[in-house]
Amino acid sequence: MARRFLWLPFAMTAVRGFAQVPAAEREVRIGLHRERTVSQALVMSHRGACQVFADGVRMGELPATDGLRIEPAGKALSARSLAMSFTAKRIEVVPVLATGGFRLKATDRKGSERDYPGRLEVVPANGALMLVNRVPLEPYTAGVVSAEAGKEHHQEYYKLQAVSCRTYALTNQRKHLPEGFELCDGVHCQVYHGRNRNDSIGMAVDATKGLVLVDSDIKLIHATFHSNCGGETMNAEDLWSKQEPYLRATRDTFCLAAPHATWERSLSRREWLGYLDRRFGFNPADSGQVHAVLQYEPQCRDLYLGNTWPLLPLKHVREDLKLKSTYFSVRADGDRVLLRGRGFGHAVGLCQEGAMAMAKAGRTYTDILHHYYSNVHLVDLSTLDFFRDEGDTLRPPGRGAGPQAR
Repeated sequence: MARRFLWLPFAMTAVRGFAQVPAAEREVRIGLHRERTVSQALVMSHRGACQVFADGVRMGELPATDGLRIEPAGKALSARSLAMSFTAKRIEVVPVLATGGFRLKATDRKGSERDYPGRLEVVPANGALMLVNRVPLEPYTAGVVSAEAGKEHHQEYYKLQAVSCRTYALTNQRKHLPEGFELCDGVHCQVYHGRNRNDSIGMAVDATKGLVLVDSDIKLIHATFHSNCGGETMNAEDLWSKQEPYLRATRDTFCLAAPHATWERSLSRREWLGYLDRRFGFNPADSGQVHAVLQYEPQCRDLYLGNTWPLLPLKHVREDLKLKSTYFSVRADGDRVLLRGRGFGHAVGLCQEGAMAMAKAGRTYTDILHHYYSNVHLVDLSTLDFFRDEGDTLRPPGRGAGPQAR
């Protein structure tokens, strides 16, 4: 399948004649089941046998008909299967076949078994298990798109999500390094539940293999995304501390009829004014201020509620009250206060539901990416590496916010 490249403003096409490092050989280390502690796990093979290593020593093979039970044993790990029983400080489960993988189930809690590509590493962590999936970049990208994008979307949408998820992973590879892995499998980074089983997603990932987004300085961008912007995205600095030239506010009419385009929340008048008083020092005895926060109708995205003093940052209101967005109006009706909101998420970067509608309307994935990310370039990782110093290859430009502050 032909691939469209938005080349940087110099002759990168000549690089095709040089030796390249295939993007699929890159690995990322993903911390699994990070939403809660896991103290017991059952590991099984998938698509062929797996080799089992204890502190670097091969202990045997794990066939499809057996399972390896792992749990903490003091400062080490205890592992048992039908054919093996040992203790170690580090256990690795490595598939024999390149297309193989492992199945994992946390047996100390309810939850379904998950199937992962790549290998598994297990070490003890404060009386529990640290589970890390070392997985090639492309299968990981497919797994993230499967979890983040869902089913039955247009192929162009899956392509743009593949590019943005791949870019985000490489930009944020240092996010969890002090904990022993690079990215987690939850909303703090990108949702990842293992192997992709959707053929359309697999085709989209293959069609965009190795493609990432960079800014004008050839740095990987923070490819943030959210569910629905409510018709208008935000500048990065309006929500976070740092300005990014490619994360600029833009209009988006495509998401206005989507499922997460609107929302409502009702509170009592006492609850609403009491919260503003306790949180920000708002004066409920000042009739002018009270009117500003009870009859608030923004014409566009604001940073502060009612534009009154003291300042009432909307991002804090959203966080404290667990609202779906910072884009909402306020109307008082007797003893009740109604918040009517637009959008779902932090509204910086790519609007998923807007992008879905654009794809259905016939926009290409490259056009959609350029709508949400300003002045960026789509490049192949192998050519990007060629123009980087050897010691600076794919150095993440810094920690960024998660893709979705849902």
